[in-house]
Amino acid sequence: MNPPEQALVSYLSRIKERKIGFMELRTGVDPWCADISLDGRYNLFTSECIFDDCNDAEAGMFLEAFLGHGLSVSWSVCEQLSKLLSKRGRLVSETIDPLLETLDWSSVSTHQLFLSYLGLRDDGAALANGLLDVVPNDARDGLFLACHRLRSESLDRKLMEKFVEWGTGRWDPAATGELYPLEQFIAKWLELYSYRDLENVVRLYFKHRGEK
Repeated sequence: MNPPEQALVSYLSRIKERKIGFMELRTGVDPWCADISLDGRYNLFTSECIFDDCNDAEAGMFLEAFLGHGLSVSWSVCEQLSKLLSKRGRLVSETIDPLLETLDWSSVSTHQLFLSYLGLRDDGAALANGLLDVVPNDARDGLFLACHRLRSESLDRKLMEKFVEWGTGRWDPAATGELYPLEQFIAKWLELYSYRDLENVVRLYFKHRGEK
């Protein structure tokens, strides 16, 4: 393991027994240095993150390694790092800001979890609005997290339109896991918009919810 991986494993080992809902830590499981099992309180759209207890030095190290592809970790760890990026990404703004301009977000090989950082940008809503037309199916987790944290009616309405558009094609949100984000967005939007505004996305949700 490289030094950031060693530090990450050390951090996870340290907090394992005192973090409620941190069910299992597996280390040295090829090809990963760490894999974790968490309960629902750590789901992508919830407020709790397994890295909430790390200090700024640790957070900066983990995020720099994450952005530089210097961590061999499982998807569950990557999700938590994406949540950390959405909360404390300003610690690595000098690294992530140029990536936003240079990476090909239409490629499935790009690490789209980095896009959770848009939730911290002053222009995050405008950038997310455009990326909803670009980021491919089954690669929108980071973008969805940013959209959920941003407060922008124009972005909300663009996302409603995109869900309906995706629903007219060969979209299988139960298979890709995108049914969960749709559910979370509807829960958020119910407090902001009328049912008339949400009827199409609500119907879309229950159409696919019934197919599970």
